[in-house]
Parts: sequence; structure tokens; C-alpha cells
Amino acid sequence: MRLVAWLLRVLALLTAGAIAHAQAPDPAPLGPAPVGPDLVRTLAPGQAEGQQRSDEVRAGMETTGIPQVWLVTVEPGAEYWQRFGHNTLVIRPPAGRPISYNFGYFDFAQQDFLLRFLRGRMLYQAVAIDADRDIAGYLEEGRRVWMQRLALDTAQTQRLAEHLRAHVLPENREYRYDYFTSNCSSKLRDALDLALEGALKRDSEHRSHGLSYRHFARAHAASLPWLYLGIDLGLGQPTDQVLSLWDEAFIPGELMRRMREFKDASGNPIVVEQQVLPAGASTVEPWPQVPSWKPLFAAAGLFAGGAVFALAALARRRPGARRVFGLLGGVLATLLAFAGLALTGLWLATDHVSAWRNENILLFSPLWLLSLPAWWQLLRGRDLAGGIWSVARFAVIAAIAFAVFALAAKVLRWFNQGNLEWILLMLPIVAALGYGLLRVQRQHET
Repeated sequence: MRLVAWLLRVLALLTAGAIAHAQAPDPAPLGPAPVGPDLVRTLAPGQAEGQQRSDEVRAGMETTGIPQVWLVTVEPGAEYWQRFGHNTLVIRPPAGRPISYNFGYFDFAQQDFLLRFLRGRMLYQAVAIDADRDIAGYLEEGRRVWMQRLALDTAQTQRLAEHLRAHVLPENREYRYDYFTSNCSSKLRDALDLALEGALKRDSEHRSHGLSYRHFARAHAASLPWLYLGIDLGLGQPTDQVLSLWDEAFIPGELMRRMREFKDASGNPIVVEQQVLPAGASTVEPWPQVPSWKPLFAAAGLFAGGAVFALAALARRRPGARRVFGLLGGVLATLLAFAGLALTGLWLATDHVSAWRNENILLFSPLWLLSLPAWWQLLRGRDLAGGIWSVARFAVIAAIAFAVFALAAKVLRWFNQGNLEWILLMLPIVAALGYGLLRVQRQHET
């Protein structure tokens, strides 16, 4: 059971850490809401402010009679935790320093921090910090920053500022984090919609590109194969629903595009100015694409399945190959079973909604655990008989049936998970492994 719990934690950490893209800047006790020293930066601690870049930021914020509102969007970075980008809202008063309202903080010292994280009950925090210092940190990482000045009138600006100031108060700053529905970007979207009295949501909630949460997760993780695989394996059916343009704004870059397209009641664009930092940087925005990995997954599945089947055929004639097949089968069965247990645990024992109803459990069946004694007997060169063989035979037949059903169920409307790649990869391996064990035992019995 300890091993099962450990594997559950590993898969939860992989999925959660990969998708969670909100970033926590350096703590700074500035602005209307004090930021305590217990807050930590999730990127690189001790980052230089970069005075020259800070001057560039300040130069881009002209002082007017009312506070200016800027939506600041940071492009995805090279590190895995930066792959989804980040954003913040900056309010620059007529006098004084601009304040960045950032919803990307969390506290490692929080009670039961790790347990909350694993169970999908993560608490993030909203803070108010010096905008120059905030933006300069992202520029020091070599990431471009887009700044959009929004044409909000006095009443809209006041509503927004009051909402943000209230949100960063110590008694209000914590919020229940969700990768897709309650993160750094969705919080800013909601705040802007409040300022616009619901006009932003009305404009976008009934329009769609036909994309899903999985699409955006795959697109932003595609450049790191291990991240892509970890995310895609752990995501369940809830992430395959078609999103509205409103929902898509959980990605910072998509919120930036929504604001650029949005027009007020008079038909005027809400974005009246856009800058990109550092000065002279390309204005071309990244639009991640989802790679087509189906041919690669299918080829890998056929190759691996063929290799397993060939080894099983050899094991029917040679005792040495029988031992090797027992070792390989035991390793694969263990990996399949514990991956299935981890996926099942994420669904049934956590609040990671994005991991619920995961059809990949059909491919990674926990029933493979029941076959382990049989593989151990093969490795030791012993015959399979009695209860060990009866249980193993049931387990492998059921595992093959589940994997075949995963493919056949694609025609059923309620099996709409985008996991065809995993089926193409795993079905040949599962079939070869299970059928190989049945054939090896049948050869012994005859």
C-alpha cells in the first residue's frame, strides 16, 4: 500500500505541476495589501530587478487624470512551469507607483500544503506588489511582455480597483485553485468582467472555436514530450468538453486576444494601446499548435507489441527466453497496474476534477496486479498451475478485453475522451503481453 500511495503522489504531482501555470513573483510588502514574508517565488529566487527594464516599464505608463489599467501578459517560458504563460493587472494611479495585482502566489508553509496539493485542494493567493519590479522579473528571464492599456471610464476603473483591493486583503486573498477554471488568468477575466458589468462574458460565452481544455494543455506542453505525455495521460473526460471563448481565457494569451477583440457598447475597442517589452522585441505572438502524434504512437505500439509477441513465441521453445519473458512481463504488468491504480486514485480519491472519468484506466488496468505471481513463476523457471494460473488467466483476459473495449467505445457518444493516441500505443502492447502469457502456458499444458 505504501508503494501505491507513493505512485499516486508521483502522478498527481506530475499532472498538477505540469498544468498549474500561475507563477509567483518575488514577495514585496507594497501596495494596499501587505504581503507577508511567508510568500515564496515559484521560479528563481533572488532575481535581479533590472533597473533599465524597470525604466522601460514606467515609460510605457503615461499618467492621466484617472488611474490607468493595463493587462500585462507574459509569454510562455522555456521551463516546464512557464509553458502556459502568466498575466497580471496593473493599476497606475495619477501619482505614485503602479501596483500589480497578481493571483499567482502560494505558501509552502500553509497547513497541510502537500496534502492539499495532492488532493486537488490547493489554495493560491492574490497579492498586490510593485508593478515595475513584477514585470522586470519576467523580462530578466528573457520572456516578452505584452501590455494592453484598457479604456475603462472612471466608474469601471473604480469597480475594478475596489474589487482587486478587497481580494488581496489578508482575509480574502486565498482562493481555491483549479488548473482550468480558477487560476491567475480566469481571476483577471472575472475581475474585468465585473468592471464591465458582465459585458465581456456576454460577448464571449456563446461563441466557440470548438477547442477543449485538453487542446490547450497539449499545445502548450508539446515542446516538452515528457510534460505532454504526463499531462495527457492524467487528464480525463471533463477536459474534452468544447469551450466557449469565455472559457478559453483561462490561458493568459487567450485573455489578451479576447480583450483585443472586445468592443464597448459604442463599438469602440477596449484596448487603446498595446506595447511589447523589451523595446524592439518582435510583436509576433506565440500560438502553440497541437502536434499530430497518432502515427508515432501507432508505430511505437506496433513495434513494442511485436517485440513482446516475438519474445513470447521464443519463450514457448526455450527455457532461457521463458525466464526473460517472465521478467519483462512482470515489469510491464507492474507498470500498467500501478499506473492504473494512480489514475483511479486521482479520479476517486481527489478533487482533481480534470482527472475524473479517465478512460485510460481501460488501457492501464489495475487487474494486472493479479498476474504478478504468474510472471514470478515464469522468471523462476517454474510451471504455472492451480490458483496462480487461474487468477492470472482471468486478469490478462480482462485486461485485453478492457483495452479492446477502449477502442470499440470510441463510437459511443459518452466515451468522448481524446485518447486515441494512447489506445494506438497501448492496445498492441496489452494484447501481445496477455496473449503471449496465454500461449506460453498453453504450450506447456500440451
